[in-house]
Amino acid sequence: MRAGALTFLVGIVLVGLGVVGQAGLPDLVVKSVRVFPGDLEEGQEALVRTVIANQGQGDAVGNFDVIVELDGWELAVRSFLELRKEKTIEISIPWKAIEGTHIVTVFVDGPFSRIRESNESNNKFSSSFVVSPVMGVRSLSLDMVKLFGRTLGETGKALHFKLTDNVLTSLDNAVRAITEAATTLRTASIELELVRKSAPPAFNSDALYQDAGALVALYEAIAHSLERIAAMLSIGNFDAVLENGYILRQKLIELSQKTLADTSFAPLRSAVIRFERVIALAQELRNLLKGAQGRSQYEVAVELFNAFMAFGDELSIGAQALVQSAQAQAARFHQEEKTLISAYSTKYSLEIWWPGIILTRLEIYNPTSGDLLFSSEEMGPWLGITANGSLATGTYAYRLVGITKHGVRRVELGRLRIKHSGSIPPLVRQYAPVGMAGGH
Repeated sequence: MRAGALTFLVGIVLVGLGVVGQAGLPDLVVKSVRVFPGDLEEGQEALVRTVIANQGQGDAVGNFDVIVELDGWELAVRSFLELRKEKTIEISIPWKAIEGTHIVTVFVDGPFSRIRESNESNNKFSSSFVVSPVMGVRSLSLDMVKLFGRTLGETGKALHFKLTDNVLTSLDNAVRAITEAATTLRTASIELELVRKSAPPAFNSDALYQDAGALVALYEAIAHSLERIAAMLSIGNFDAVLENGYILRQKLIELSQKTLADTSFAPLRSAVIRFERVIALAQELRNLLKGAQGRSQYEVAVELFNAFMAFGDELSIGAQALVQSAQAQAARFHQEEKTLISAYSTKYSLEIWWPGIILTRLEIYNPTSGDLLFSSEEMGPWLGITANGSLATGTYAYRLVGITKHGVRRVELGRLRIKHSGSIPPLVRQYAPVGMAGGH
């Protein structure tokens, strides 16, 4: 093995052993603060979730507190006796959402700084978020796609890290970024459970949830591959890095072939292509470390790390395109020629415009029992309801079933709030055109 290869390998092993930085001292840091689920409404069940890490070179031994504040008021305090180096603690605080703009602040080892650390300036982190008033109509189908798109977007951002002239520091930063990306992917299951709690129980057995559950399992598999890549990279085992890279590539291909709520995950194919470059560079670096002739190990390593960050960028771009696609094809609810924001008032007509649909059917259900209360259908992308019947004031589950000009069946699930009575015609029982049968 050449001297350069040996030097590079020694650097990797040193990172794996944790001998970078100020030896012996811990460094407690707030890695992330997020409020779940996204797009919160007034009164919705939420979780304030934070990840605390010890990224120093020694164990944090001794009692220390983690303080979570909301808008300057103490929300919770959690006490810990130790946090070993390179380990993390996840804290979740339940909270009932209140309308408005909020700031959540997490302070680790506060307020007395009992733990002696290599860096005392990174113990506090704040993040803002908005809770909207309860909307008149909300698409569960769109919420699901946004959930998975948002998680992928955050994962892509997590894959960004700082490259320095010091190979040890760059390797350390890369390992941490990949590990953080895996942690971010695993939050999909948390958010899905919260979204499910706020959705009409009538849809609990719908295929939408089954598809979402399969996506959570796939996200977990991708997260596992990322964790294995980070672990093997930290000890310089590039054969294992490549082995898990191949598995990750296959999982990414599988993800790009998925569909959720009639929204294709095909925009993620560009991220798969980017990851091919990551694998090619990992192979080149592995061969160089084994004594092959070619470019310098450091040059290839830097290119590899940049390729990983480019993959993260493409993942975020694909996630954004995924959400935009779902938003573009979602149904629009209107009242008095304006977008429905608050509860639908039955004094006026309700109009629904569904882009790309040539035959539209609306079904309204009791949100708890799942009993069908009303149905109506019309040719074209517009469906109008005139107020001349009765549905009591309350919250209902809706299912839209549509047919595109290509004969493709689309379904959208959601929630509709109605105020006042004497509004919607009583249930009209009629034969649905071929392909339009609802069911639930």
